[in-house]
Amino acid sequence: MPSLYIITGSNGAGKSTVGPEYLPKHIHDKYPVFDGDLLFVAKQRELFPAITRSPKEAKKIAFQHVVDTFEKLADDALTNNDNFVYEGHFTNSATWDTPKRFKAAGYAIHLFFLGLTSPDLSQLRVADRVTEGGHYVDRSTIEANFIGNLEMLNINFRFIDHLTIVDTSEIHHITLATLTSGIIVSSIPVADLPGWFVEYLPAINAIIH
Repeated sequence: MPSLYIITGSNGAGKSTVGPEYLPKHIHDKYPVFDGDLLFVAKQRELFPAITRSPKEAKKIAFQHVVDTFEKLADDALTNNDNFVYEGHFTNSATWDTPKRFKAAGYAIHLFFLGLTSPDLSQLRVADRVTEGGHYVDRSTIEANFIGNLEMLNINFRFIDHLTIVDTSEIHHITLATLTSGIIVSSIPVADLPGWFVEYLPAINAIIH
């Protein structure tokens, strides 16, 4: 059975840097993680100002390039019945259409969620990333992603075949819980779960004993 691997979580939680480390070795070694943010930034820098003087036009073209590239890669994976790996944000029902499409095609869905203590820490991580040449994310988007990702995970977690939730707030990351088809496989004690987990993942928190 082919698999779809998804890496998601708060801005600055380490989706691009440490997220791939959670992938099985045979997947990590063979399949690159599609990162729409990095592709968008690279394309935008290619376009502006060398090709177009309009930053708005550069963003528009870059965004469409990301969409077209992603759709082609996803289509190719499905056509070839091959594994696929990507990262992103899943903040509304539409963003879950791709996982559902793969699921309907017989894929096993593996999702790794990397969480942070608060939007404030997320913003600090993004600021640090910007100083090192990384891409900027505004505060409203940071907050929307922080809350939206968690709320949608709380709704859709039973749909995921293999779910791993990790707190990456500190240097030493903590795997908080793993689930298989909505059933808890392992978790840290309820009393030790961070506030963001308890507040925004109440449905998962309720089944941890």
